[in-house]
Amino acid sequence: MHPARSSSRREWAALAILLLCGAAVSYASDRHLPAAGVASPARPALEAQPPQIQPPPVSELALPAYRQVPLTIPEKLRVLVVAPHPDDETLGAGGLIQRVLDRGGSVQVLFVTNGDGFRSAVLASARHRRVSQRDFLAYGRLRRREAIAALQVLGSTSIGSTFLGFPDDGIDNLWAANWSDAHPYRSPFTDSDRPPYNDSARRGIEYSGVDLERVLGEALRTSAPDWVVIPDPRDRHPDHCTTGGFVLAALNELRHSAGAPFSRIAVLTYLVHYPEYPGSPLWQQVINGAGIGGSSAGHESLSHTSWMHFDLSPAEIARKREALGRYRSQMAVMDSVLALFVRPQEVFGHLSGAQLSTLPREYATRWRPHRSR
Repeated sequence: MHPARSSSRREWAALAILLLCGAAVSYASDRHLPAAGVASPARPALEAQPPQIQPPPVSELALPAYRQVPLTIPEKLRVLVVAPHPDDETLGAGGLIQRVLDRGGSVQVLFVTNGDGFRSAVLASARHRRVSQRDFLAYGRLRRREAIAALQVLGSTSIGSTFLGFPDDGIDNLWAANWSDAHPYRSPFTDSDRPPYNDSARRGIEYSGVDLERVLGEALRTSAPDWVVIPDPRDRHPDHCTTGGFVLAALNELRHSAGAPFSRIAVLTYLVHYPEYPGSPLWQQVINGAGIGGSSAGHESLSHTSWMHFDLSPAEIARKREALGRYRSQMAVMDSVLALFVRPQEVFGHLSGAQLSTLPREYATRWRPHRSR
């Protein structure tokens, strides 16, 4: 995909969400604003102190109780959090990560991409000079360093992390056009058709759907989590919704081939890009009628999703804010968006066993209509 076209898709999507969410601001003036838009492209020096995120106003009102139940965190839980880009783990599950660790559990974070295709941020960091693949690769290495710093805030050195190095803004292409490793996808940003970073798991891996599913299956098998936390299938960002689909496909394969241990894994989902989310309860009145990535595919199965809320303590909110501040490159271009997720609740969908069996086929219908699973 041409870089300009990809950047346009990302920025127009953000603008569309901003316009959709604008109507809810007056309804939810004492709540958090919905996520959308980007801020000034000025970038602070890397050696500067992390920018301070000011939390949005906190209302005593919760999302409608009849649509949610409280999420209880057991002791000694093993959790795998899958993030399409560095910062998604903190935006979607920064509080959950902290609570799991506080209760004696363990957390592994799997970063599918290094976030190296965010053209607006790379242009900002390059001070508007012409950029090349070296700039995008340098930006991907920067985002990796920021992610490690954020995880240290959330859990000192106790959080495990793996960076797969798959193509930012190209995960949906692996579903739709580059499933076979005989025809790998080539990133228009890094000009790579395989993970280009020395610290990525690179041996035998190309930018193909079959390789991503295989790598995710290996991660699930190795970590043997009690819970896996993934982007929600209905997230409007293509990387997010399709990352969720790849994890579900890998887990479904393990449930059939390896049996009971993987049939007991609970799957929670988190949203980042969805109209009205997280500022207004209106998002919840429409999301259970939505399908994969805003399409109609899978909407009947997804309509049965149970939603759960998790209340953060003041200390957990403060650490989540501090962790997001470590993403200096993101703060430089979208600080107001990150601040929206510093809130007193995190919300997760819970997928049932029937959904775990059905959704991979729905993804295949949505993204690869000529090949069913």
